[in-house]
Amino acid sequence: MPFVHKPGKRLVVNAPLKFVRERAKGHGRSSGYADLNVTPMVDMLTMLVIFLLQTFSASGEILTISKDITMPKAFNATPLEPAPIIAISMAKIAFQGQFVMDSTGINNEKFIDFVLPPLKERLERNRDQWRLHNPSKSFDGQIIIQSDNSVNFAVIKMIMMTCAQAEYTSMNFAVLRTGRGDAAVGEVPPGGAAAPEGGEAPAGGG
Repeated sequence: MPFVHKPGKRLVVNAPLKFVRERAKGHGRSSGYADLNVTPMVDMLTMLVIFLLQTFSASGEILTISKDITMPKAFNATPLEPAPIIAISMAKIAFQGQFVMDSTGINNEKFIDFVLPPLKERLERNRDQWRLHNPSKSFDGQIIIQSDNSVNFAVIKMIMMTCAQAEYTSMNFAVLRTGRGDAAVGEVPPGGAAAPEGGEAPAGGG
């Protein structure tokens, strides 16, 4: 009856080559090649990406100046805080970069109550979504108004009234920060907040 040997390294040990037997017994020299554990490097890279994203979100550009908007200038301004943006040009009104309505036909006769229904609807929708995602926080009503320097103040007044009706009561006007001698007197409405000229960090003034 044939004898069955227990599985093991017996064949390797019995090999005629000395270095093979020593390697099988564990007495040989360690190999010059080693496996590289990339897991810590991936973790470090992930943490670095998250840090950069958080830094960009905190100190990145608050708003982008549209080509069809020439913003007013101011020398007394404070940094802007992230908030929804209403952009007003001579042709249109946009909210968060999306078209809302034409600004050319806005007048006191057409909007007697000084409220713009399309804009109010968009603001209320944004407010309700914010409250849905932040049930434990109170709505702060922060908003940024980015207006062209030549827009009629009657339009600005209606937009401010519309914001107030939608509970956006903390309004900041985006302006370009400049030197004291370059800013025209009466050019910036109260509550102005400055956006940078030449790529600097946005700022605003109360």
